[in-house]
Amino acid sequence: MSLNGLFGIFDYLIYLVQSTNRHGVHSPFVYSFADKVLYGKQHCMYEPAAELCRKRMIQSQKKIRLLDGKNELLSSIALKNAPSAKYNRLMFRWVQYQQLGKHIVEFGSTLGVLPLYLQRGDSSVNRYHIFEKSETLQEITKYNLAEYECNESIRVIPFTSAAQSIASLQEQNVVDIDLLIINQPMETDEFWHLIEWAIPRLGSNGSIVFNRLNETPESQLRWKQLQNLADITVSIDLFGMGMAFARKEQIKESFLLRY
Repeated sequence: MSLNGLFGIFDYLIYLVQSTNRHGVHSPFVYSFADKVLYGKQHCMYEPAAELCRKRMIQSQKKIRLLDGKNELLSSIALKNAPSAKYNRLMFRWVQYQQLGKHIVEFGSTLGVLPLYLQRGDSSVNRYHIFEKSETLQEITKYNLAEYECNESIRVIPFTSAAQSIASLQEQNVVDIDLLIINQPMETDEFWHLIEWAIPRLGSNGSIVFNRLNETPESQLRWKQLQNLADITVSIDLFGMGMAFARKEQIKESFLLRY
């Protein structure tokens, strides 16, 4: 099976063979992550509404005009852009376990599904920022957040360039980031400009979340390059998603965890 679209079966089998569970981890930070988050059982009270949103889009026969002028079924877009329930649950448990209350920045909209899982209540400060190139996907995201009653104020902003997006975040006084979620392919220069800006703002528990990392050879290479950065000291590969941390107090290690 090609890596394009669905993940390649061969790559997944290699992942299953090479990955480990919490008992093969010697880092206290990563062991705690595996024990409390990866294999945790905490229930997400927002899941029913968020999954109803995701499943309705997956079942939709509506066609969406994309930036390249082509029409694509909303169901296909939702399958690519909205992470599956198990990864959404994991992100919810991570936010809850660490009580992450700082900024979350999403590049490439998950169509409202992930913010519905991660909503943290009303706040006088906009803490969740979504950058999306497609005006149509921006509108779908806004509709879903309203329709499924997200309790957090979320900014949905057109993405034209990394520089423009960074300027927008700086205008909002975004100096501390809990999650930088990369959910769409980006031009090389744009990607590294964003990463270079974000790393000093992560803190010990802040992370870069790289979705769809095994979707294409290019995404696999981009993830490896991110892991190799000197400032990234901890990386966790979960096959469908990777998390990279800039923990100054920890030696550099990479983990392939079974999920």
